[in-house]
Amino acid sequence: MSTRLRTASLFFDLPKFFIQLRCAVVAFGGSMLLAALSLTAPSVMAQISNPENAQHFAHDAGASLDVKEISVQNRDGVAIHDITYADPHGGVVPAYLVVPEGKGKFAAIVWGHWLMPNSSTANRSEFLQEAVALAPAGAISLLIDAPQARPGSKPTPNSVLITQQVVDLQRGADLLLARPDIDPKRVAYVGHSWDAGTGAILDAVDKRFAAFVFMSGPQSTRQYVLLSDSPRMVAARKGADMAKIEQVLQANSWADPATYASQLGPAPALFQYGLHDEEWVPLADAKDYFAMSSGPKQVKFYDSDHSLNAQARVDRYNFLREKLALRAVPPSSLATIPAIK
Repeated sequence: MSTRLRTASLFFDLPKFFIQLRCAVVAFGGSMLLAALSLTAPSVMAQISNPENAQHFAHDAGASLDVKEISVQNRDGVAIHDITYADPHGGVVPAYLVVPEGKGKFAAIVWGHWLMPNSSTANRSEFLQEAVALAPAGAISLLIDAPQARPGSKPTPNSVLITQQVVDLQRGADLLLARPDIDPKRVAYVGHSWDAGTGAILDAVDKRFAAFVFMSGPQSTRQYVLLSDSPRMVAARKGADMAKIEQVLQANSWADPATYASQLGPAPALFQYGLHDEEWVPLADAKDYFAMSSGPKQVKFYDSDHSLNAQARVDRYNFLREKLALRAVPPSSLATIPAIK
């Protein structure tokens, strides 16, 4: 497999499945759109979700997590544990467990990162400083590497990656909820880009979470591929066999976050989108997904691209503070966190 194809496969982690597709489009042009779709196995927007869809993400909550600690460091009274836990697909999930000083009951946050190519934060480190900043507010955080960011990752159909990540996120919640210092009624999820899409599926299939934050996603894969005005997708559709592409989308509809939009909630959700994210999440896609999603929700748009901005971080904190009953943190703690790049 060429270096460019492998890069495309890894990049598919931006705004969900559609990101890898988009990179493949750039790398190969519209004539290779069908091949990229077959590699990433995106999906289709359904009006009513089939109950069988959730079976793709079923997991055994009693299965051993086999948690292992690699190292631990202390940062201003906050313990950062470098750990792994067992992936039921046969590997291990690298993760950071960020624990504040003192005794619980603490709130808990599971974080899912983007996979922007050439970004140093395309892994579990993306939200590490944000998690450390929120620890004194009373939050334990679990930040996991997505399958594409793990050592030895290989090009894998996107539907397989989505299944693996949603299950690994649920097992991350299992890990947190097994701790006696965590309040099981105050667990949230924050996901960026592709992990906003997996987070939407998580919202639909796992009702233990008290709140969700979706950054630069979710979005309908079908809408993005077939209908969006993204310059890259417009170019990719030229000369492509769209009938065959639509068949691929339909066959993998269970892996599309849009399939689950009507099943979000009752946990409240904050959707965050950039106004200048035309390549990855066109504004129409963002508005359409928010409109079709169920449950208590709010949406905020920012003068930003796919990475969002400092105001989005403040809004994220305020939302989590309210929903998880966190303590206040000094504004300076958030202001010093570097921008996502």
